[in-house]
Amino acid sequence: MVKEQSAPRRRGSVLVMAYLLRAWFEMCRLRLAPQQLPASAGLLGLALALYVLVGIVVALPGSGWSTALLLSVLDLGVMAGLTALVLWLWGKPVRFNQTLSALAGTGALLGVLALPLVLMAQDPVPAWAGLLWLALLFWNLAVRGHILRHALEIPFGMGLLLSAGYALVLIWLVRWWLPTPT
Repeated sequence: MVKEQSAPRRRGSVLVMAYLLRAWFEMCRLRLAPQQLPASAGLLGLALALYVLVGIVVALPGSGWSTALLLSVLDLGVMAGLTALVLWLWGKPVRFNQTLSALAGTGALLGVLALPLVLMAQDPVPAWAGLLWLALLFWNLAVRGHILRHALEIPFGMGLLLSAGYALVLIWLVRWWLPTPT
């Protein structure tokens, strides 16, 4: 009897995950807006957990577990805090769950795409790998700008500026919090 009840739930969970992956993928292609996601606390929790997990996996090859965890949590805190701030400044705080779910989900997906580059990293970095990193960075900025454009109802260029501002704040905090060894 338990097997009969768990099979539909499992199939439902797989369908939900497939829907979310497809939605985040379409956001990465700049074709879907964050308001097309459900405003669900469960979805937000799942997206944030995936974002932190992928962040740890991406940071792990270049640092230890504790540093990778700290970097991932710091990234999440900055993303959540700045998202809440800009939504509040624009008078749209009710869009927080959908916006942060979209940012975290697409960030996790792009992080998975970055993983092969992280694993192949060497010193010095080959030119082709540097170009791929740069392309991935610009793609990430464009996706975040796209999500913010829809969440705030602003032009895409303004969303890009906010996205770049987030990246600069995060870089500054990481350099301040985790100084490079000399």
